[in-house]
Amino acid sequence: MLYYIDKHGSIKRADVMDLCHVTQDQAYKLLLRLKKRGEIVQIGDRKGAVYERKR
Repeated sequence: MLYYIDKHGSIKRADVMDLCHVTQDQAYKLLLRLKKRGEIVQIGDRKGAVYERKR
């Protein structure tokens, strides 16, 4: 996922679901784990949220 963010600038939960072949809940948990580790930040809320690398 981090490579995808580096290449495209950001990622959405739906992208994570497609790339990793996981459910919506699993994608949320993966993104949450990366947020807690300080590797990504969430921009926006709910369906419009995208995730970018922390600067």
